[in-house]
Order: sequence, then C-alpha cells, then structure tokens
Amino acid sequence: MRILRKLIGKKMVEKAKSAGHIPAELPQNEHERVKDLKRLQMIEKNIEKDKRFSSFPILAATITGCEKAAINIIDNDTQHCKINYGMDITESVMMKEVPRELTVCAHVINNGSKPLVINDMTKDERTKNIFLVNKSLPKFYAGSPIITKKGFTLGSFCDFNSKPKALDQVKINGLRMLTDQFIDLYEHTIHSQVDEIDKVAINEKISGEFYSSATVLFADFVGFTKKTEELQPGELLEILDSFFKGFDKIIERYDLKKVKTIGDAYMAVGGVPDLNSNHAERIVLAGKQMINFVSGINLQQEAVGNEPWYIRIGVHTGPIIAGTTSSQFDIWGDTVNIAARLESSSDDMKIHFSKETKDSLPQTIEVSGSHNTELKGKGSFETFHLAG
Repeated sequence: MRILRKLIGKKMVEKAKSAGHIPAELPQNEHERVKDLKRLQMIEKNIEKDKRFSSFPILAATITGCEKAAINIIDNDTQHCKINYGMDITESVMMKEVPRELTVCAHVINNGSKPLVINDMTKDERTKNIFLVNKSLPKFYAGSPIITKKGFTLGSFCDFNSKPKALDQVKINGLRMLTDQFIDLYEHTIHSQVDEIDKVAINEKISGEFYSSATVLFADFVGFTKKTEELQPGELLEILDSFFKGFDKIIERYDLKKVKTIGDAYMAVGGVPDLNSNHAERIVLAGKQMINFVSGINLQQEAVGNEPWYIRIGVHTGPIIAGTTSSQFDIWGDTVNIAARLESSSDDMKIHFSKETKDSLPQTIEVSGSHNTELKGKGSFETFHLAG
C-alpha cells in the first residue's frame, strides 16, 4: 500500500505542477528542523491509539466547528498524518502519507508562529491549482504550527471543511493553544529535554523553551534622568522601590510573571510558563492598574510638594523564548524588542500596544483608533492605545 501511495503521489505532483501549482519553499533551517524531528521520533512513534493524544483532533474540530481535523508531521519529502478525526477509512489510508509538495501544511512551516487560515482554497494562490488535479479536496483550511521547545516547526495541527468558511480570532487562538498543549505533552511524554541554546549576544549558555504566543509588558518612567538630578539618591531609590513593589503585587494579582527591572524599566510577561489564551487581556488590565497605582502615588508626592511621576507602557503579543541564565529568569526574542519600542513611542500614562495584542483582546476592552507608528529599527506598525 505504501508503494502504491508513493506512485499515486508522484503522478499527482507532476499533474499539479503542470497545472501551475507551486509547492511551498523549504525553510532556511530545514536541516536543523529535520534533525529536531528525528530527535523527537515523531514519524516513528504511533500515537494514534494513545488516549493522551487521540482526543486532540476531536477537540480541534469542536473548537473551530470544522468537519475534519488532523495532526500532520512533515519530513524531508512526505507529510505523515499521525491522527485524524472525521475521515473515512479510504481517506485515512490515502492521507496517511502525502507528498510534501502537494500539502498546504508545508506552507504553515513558512508562516512563523502564526496559524495559517485559508477561507477558500479554490481562490488562494498557494492552493487553487491543486483543485485542477483533485476537486474533492476541502475548501477551507486552518493550520496551527506544531513548534518544538527548540523553536522548529515540525508540521501542522489543521482543521478543514468541505465548504469555505471563516474563523474569528478567538477560535484561531483556541486552535493555537491546543497545538501548544499537544506538543508540550508529547515532548514531556518521551522525556525529551530542551538543549541549551546559544545566546550569542552575551556569549553564554542559557536553557529555555519556545512559546508560540506570549504577551510582553514593558514599562518605563518618563524623565527619569531629570529625577536623578533633582532628588537625593536615597529618596530616589525609596520612591522607585515603592513603585516596583506595587507593580509586583499587581503582576501577581493577574497571575503574570515578572521578568526583571532594568534601572527604571519594569518588564513582565503573560502566557509563560502557563499556557493560556487570555494572557493579552491580563497584561493590559495589569498595565491599567499600574498606571492607576502611579496616579495614586502621585497624590502623595504632590501633597509634600514633589513633582509627579509618569510612566509609559508598551505591550506586544508574539513568540518568545523563556528560560534561565545564571539562575535568573529571562525572556528573549523580537516580541520583547517590539514591546520596548512601543513603550518608547507611547503617550505618557498610556498603554501602547500592537495589532497582534489588540486581536487577542476581548471586545469588552475599549481601544482607541488605529495609528501607523514608526518603531525604531522595526518599520511601520499598526498600533493602538487603551481607551480612557
């Protein structure tokens, strides 16, 4: 049967290419990606009858309202369907192994940490020509990247439907969360440990894990340099300590994690180490309480004739690496850099956040109109401020 599948697959690839189909490009880290795949033995392991994993596709289809779902792993040239829901016996057999060049999931590997959603595959440039070869393919596709703790995408946790449809951000986030839970459970099950990752910037080793979605808060006091000139060192440190202790309590109250303080800057993160879908909401609400706390301290400062303090807060949602170096918790990645850039371009006593964060917030949180903001070294971003 395997030989027959390969022969059929080879002919379908030829037909698809002659019809204008262009397969997904190989990622630049393909060699390292396949090496990580072999480390985790995901092709060899049979997880279909393992109760710890068998319910995942059912949950995915329930979340998205799709007819079918599958966990697909991609090696050098083949997509392997490890578990599926909703496929009949014939379809299950034929989809067990599919040439990589024909798969939509191959495009997920090139989509970073974001899920790939194609509302109508008959109209999308990446997939429309495949239908000239096989008209029975599903019309809708949503695939969330299966990303290991080393940060490599091994395949896609995908849902599909016979008719075109659309998914709201809540359902997309739900699929991504489920995908993260699957790979986390799998890696723990086979007792695979994340190797040390080189952090070139500081020329030392760190241990860390990759998180496909987390929300970073970066807060900084406005005009701190001037404060250092106006206040005595002891008084300055006492006030700053009062602020940071208050921030610590707020972060703890919203079940978030403090990262560190750097001078007058304060950093926190949501979604690490606990995987949850509302980390953006909790970070933004915590930021609002931090601003309220500063306003309260300012009443005391003004009562004794001191100038008020002001902070700016930047928030961004995206992938990070979180771990320890020299026994100190820290986070790394472009998400951290963007949060810092958003802070520096924020208005005083405001929370400035990206579209990625806005899309993760519930509608009950009011935001201002969008702005095109130029972030230093990052280009133009669509950004928002918390209303009020």
